[in-house]
Amino acid sequence: MCEVSFRSRQGKTVIVRVYGDKVEITGDFFTSEEELEKLEKCLSRGEKSCKAVILGVEISELYSAIEECRRTSS
Repeated sequence: MCEVSFRSRQGKTVIVRVYGDKVEITGDFFTSEEELEKLEKCLSRGEKSCKAVILGVEISELYSAIEECRRTSS
């Protein structure tokens, strides 16, 4: 497991956890549970352009954190 915590460009606290092929995202950003699940599944598959509505953090920031995790834990 790898965990990365960071502040988004919009000032929100974000925690990204990577468990092998599974991604979990928590923080004080705004989204629905359904959108968060959709986003986690999309990012778990390694996709950069996920179609999810999330306020307070950009999907590119999440993708970069996941890539950093995967690089350091392999």
